[in-house]
Amino acid sequence: MVKFNRVVMVASFMLITVISTAQDRNIGVNEVYPPAMFKENGGRFINVKKLVESGVYTSNASGNGVTDDSDAIIAAMDWVMNRLRASGQPCGWRESWYIYFPNGTYRVSKPLVYSGDQVPDCVPAQVSATREGTAGLKLVGQNRDSVVLKLNDNATGFGPGMKKPVVSFSKFDKGTIFNNAPAGFHFRNITINTGSGNPGAVGLDFYGANTARLDNVKITGGGETGLHVRIGSAHGYYSNLVIDGFKYGIYLDGDAESHPSIEYVSLSNQSVSGILLSGISTSLRKVKSTNAQTGMILQKKGNRFPHAVLVDSKFEHGSAPNTGIRINDGFLFVRNVELTGYGTGIKKGDSTVADSGGIAEYSSGSYIAFSESRVRSGAVKSMNLPVADYPLLTWEANFSNWANVNDYGAIGDGLTDDMAAIQLAMNSGKKVVYFPNNKYKISGTVNLPATVKELQGAGVWIDGGGVKFDVNQMSADTLLLRDIELVTGSIKHSVKRNLFLESTSSAGNAYSSFLPDSGACVFANNSHGFARLEGTIKNVKAYVRFLNNEKADHFQINAGLNSTLWVLGFKTEKTFTVMKARDGAKMEILGGLLNRYSTDVEPDPVGILNDNSSVSVIAATNGPDRHWNPMIKDIQGSTTKSWLMTQFPFRGWGTNIVIPLYVSYAP
Repeated sequence: MVKFNRVVMVASFMLITVISTAQDRNIGVNEVYPPAMFKENGGRFINVKKLVESGVYTSNASGNGVTDDSDAIIAAMDWVMNRLRASGQPCGWRESWYIYFPNGTYRVSKPLVYSGDQVPDCVPAQVSATREGTAGLKLVGQNRDSVVLKLNDNATGFGPGMKKPVVSFSKFDKGTIFNNAPAGFHFRNITINTGSGNPGAVGLDFYGANTARLDNVKITGGGETGLHVRIGSAHGYYSNLVIDGFKYGIYLDGDAESHPSIEYVSLSNQSVSGILLSGISTSLRKVKSTNAQTGMILQKKGNRFPHAVLVDSKFEHGSAPNTGIRINDGFLFVRNVELTGYGTGIKKGDSTVADSGGIAEYSSGSYIAFSESRVRSGAVKSMNLPVADYPLLTWEANFSNWANVNDYGAIGDGLTDDMAAIQLAMNSGKKVVYFPNNKYKISGTVNLPATVKELQGAGVWIDGGGVKFDVNQMSADTLLLRDIELVTGSIKHSVKRNLFLESTSSAGNAYSSFLPDSGACVFANNSHGFARLEGTIKNVKAYVRFLNNEKADHFQINAGLNSTLWVLGFKTEKTFTVMKARDGAKMEILGGLLNRYSTDVEPDPVGILNDNSSVSVIAATNGPDRHWNPMIKDIQGSTTKSWLMTQFPFRGWGTNIVIPLYVSYAP
């Protein structure tokens, strides 16, 4: 039986007695790097306290809490952007530069944003005054509590209504609203303090396609907005955030092509709303909001309806006249959410659809189920797979445990085959292996021994095709691969050692499981090319926090034999089939965007294919009037069922839809 229901209120909003603590994890990292990583020694980190030594600027930032460091920090940003301008702004820019802030208080008096005109859009035909093509800008602090960007009190230009950011990755002052470059922006381990007497202040103006990383950030003070996602495209993974004060804690209003995934967040004391969504879609997990007038608001932007997934979260200490979540427009899915202190829990328009208290599961749109016999008894619910938090690994501060691949003979020019030298570094017995240069070439496969705990790439590009790293020695230690771009290569998982891919991606396929049986986990944060090919996710539990895949000729998200694939937010592109589960896999997708740009294929392909497996999918579409036909095809034994795009709720423009919830899984 196929079942449709416009409003699903599962378990009669029964009180949930145990809800996981939802807040930033306060990771407390002291992120330090050996001298070879810094520009004055040939590396790619620019120390703002050593701008003179690195040849970037005529004076250094002081970080003493007294001197105005604005111009020095902007000069470092300009140095990176000028390299981008000089390269001709291709969409595939191949450099990564990190602007590094040692511990200190950096006093600023104006917005920190690159100066001059905007970098032009990387697609010449799309160049306009409202678009830019920035990429590769990464700001990293040593320690969140000890690196503070402090705006002067009563700073000029931050008065009422100004909505001016302290830190911005885009030319907000030029009115830019879109960036088509795969930006890869990073911002982490930094506190922004907007000072006092700055009611128009915005803490951080952040975004970034196709992958961007915001992590371990605190925004305090007051003003208009703590974190503003104002420009499209905005993708990536944002985590470990603390925002105190402001009218809005997080304001997401980029565009309908945007879908950031946000997790481990503490919001407090917002005078209007902890989270405001305007036209955008997003996935949220482990959000804790305290003392916000309204916990979350959804509203349309033009004719674009927002779409949000919110799980394992808590909104507390509201006031009786207000509501915890207000749906003015759009679609919302919540699960394991507690709303306390508010007069009403969730309001949709003028109607109360949930009382305050604990909500086991709720969808504001229609659900579709393959059959009631393939879901839990009672009302249809999402699969609700157990979720493993990604591991917090200790930063290695002893540089004698770091192996520089250049010290073992690597050239790092992107042309010379450095495979033998890199293998020597891996075999050195040291815990961390790192790559100071921008580009390296590996012609074959490098084996990763049990002694290596981390590959530190810092945005390195590794070319050469084929498998690049083979995890083929067992260890009880999780292996971390951090900030690595494999141009076409992949990571081969041969033994049951847990893996953690942090901002590690491939233009081909980032990861392939060769595991003979189950027992291992792989975590992937902010990845491009993960689960892209059939057969790559098998005999493994994979926990993915934002995934961007783009391919025109095969499935873009795959789960296979004896596997679990859990995804908190995604974005795909092109018009081929988006998802496939087969061979008894379990796949749960908690929000994401099927972006339907590129040349159409004939005939219209299936959107989501479930072949004798278990799935739970929530998603939305964006793009022109192109079609998947059918949107979902589900095969269970001798029975096949299909659903067209027209059978799902309308998202407000074109033929775009929302899949509020599709379920097909064994009870």
